[in-house]
Amino acid sequence: MAADPGLGTSLGDHTRSIIALAWSRMLGLDDEELLGGAGPRREVSTEDGSAVTFVRIFEHTVLSGPAQVLRDARRFEDDELADERRLLEISRRHAEGARSLGAAQLLYAEEPPVLDAAQRGAVSFDPAHVQAVLAASPADDVQAAGIADAPWRAALVHEDTATVLGAAGRELWAGMLAHLGILTVPDQRRSGVGRALAAVEAEEAFTEGLIPQWRARTESIGSLRIAAALGFSPSGSQTTVVFD
Repeated sequence: MAADPGLGTSLGDHTRSIIALAWSRMLGLDDEELLGGAGPRREVSTEDGSAVTFVRIFEHTVLSGPAQVLRDARRFEDDELADERRLLEISRRHAEGARSLGAAQLLYAEEPPVLDAAQRGAVSFDPAHVQAVLAASPADDVQAAGIADAPWRAALVHEDTATVLGAAGRELWAGMLAHLGILTVPDQRRSGVGRALAAVEAEEAFTEGLIPQWRARTESIGSLRIAAALGFSPSGSQTTVVFD
């Protein structure tokens, strides 16, 4: 997968253990299974029609999906299953209605970022401001950001004109990870709004004792650069196929 060589720094053992524990629980594995050195690929069998997900966390890999997909995938190497085209091809043998949600890098931070939101605008927790950002953005971008129904949301607003610049959302994963999402309105992109919003929600996550998680599509250089600027470390990947 393509990655920016400037991304992040290595994570400490304690942070790695928490991330591994969280993913073990989300994938239905025993708590200890993703700790320690690399082992053979794990398989998690799920009901027919459920999503197919290939996850790499540090040195471990897990494939979750219907039993038939797991059987068909056994002849492929991990690097092939991380490729969304290969995983989609295998899944379509199970059901023609399969579609890819893409491949993404998983990145984490263990130090609070430097906040610079004041240089871009004022942080607002008014739901109306968040809704204005959603309304001003393309539907595909709203869906990809994943913030429409997030429990924690905030917006960045221009202090002089009250114009909304972007919004952020955060979900709690496994009670330990703060999954971050941002959405910048189209005419404000490449201006530092995304970085400012990500810094705010990462800081908020740290104050609540959570580890911030950033998921960046492998082709999204801008998203990876924001992660690098905020000190996130690449720690794995996730490739997902769903059935309509």
